[in-house]
Amino acid sequence: MTIGEKIKELRQAKFMTQTDLAGKQITRNMLSAIENGSAQPSLGTLLYLSERLGVPAGFLLAEEGDETLYRKMNALPNIKRAYEAKDFSSCRRFCLEAAKEPDDELCLLLSHCDLELAKEAFDEGRLRSACRLFDEALEYAEQGKYPMDRAASEAAVYFAYLERVSPGLYSEVLDADYAPAFVWQSDFAEYVRALKALDAGNLGAAKAYLSVADEGFYKAHVAILAEMREGNYAHAKEELLSLLQSGELKRPLMRFEVLDALEISCRETEDYKDAYEYATEKVRLAEQLLSDVQKM
Repeated sequence: MTIGEKIKELRQAKFMTQTDLAGKQITRNMLSAIENGSAQPSLGTLLYLSERLGVPAGFLLAEEGDETLYRKMNALPNIKRAYEAKDFSSCRRFCLEAAKEPDDELCLLLSHCDLELAKEAFDEGRLRSACRLFDEALEYAEQGKYPMDRAASEAAVYFAYLERVSPGLYSEVLDADYAPAFVWQSDFAEYVRALKALDAGNLGAAKAYLSVADEGFYKAHVAILAEMREGNYAHAKEELLSLLQSGELKRPLMRFEVLDALEISCRETEDYKDAYEYATEKVRLAEQLLSDVQKM
């Protein structure tokens, strides 16, 4: 890339017109000539333009390998600020702007940012975006040389849960027969482990989870599902209705889980009218969860 091409690219990235960048020291026509390669800037002009563009003059003069380093060095302050502020969307963008092909350090950062953004999308009910971001986190983890077992462990736990919601929510990176090792320790991971135990008919493992789990939706949900496993549908329905009216269902997926269990409990207690209503609401919510049209 020539000096002029670099100047033009940086100017456009900063949404500056040629007049904006030229300022009072050079003419717009001179800047146009520099950008299209028909003129070379003097050292004074080069220093002036680099200052207005916010990059070291050495960046404009650098060969391709050094240019990548300059880009990264220039982006690092923004990357650090965004990361420390937990603004993972901006941090990810700054990392991508720092290099056309991210190095190992940037791959590590990108993988972590994608993991956090995937969990945000999951919490907001944007499930297809969550799947895409988890997969992207895994791809960056594989691309870099730093060990990223955490990425695979976290993503696998979320995919183990998502497959319960819809068979269309799956990883295109993890092997189809990949079994989450649950190496990642968290309330959510333990919750998913308990759900999988119930799905497999292992009521003992679910009750063991309930004996140590903290109070909250995860514990309440597993306790209700365990009751349903034991045939206590009438009491489970009461508990589910209490959850539905409690205001504690802060994530769309929590409401989905309650509606799903309510449909089953109502059907098993021969309350077919309510079973139909909850099933209809669940289907409507599932369509929203899978559409990614809006944040929920």
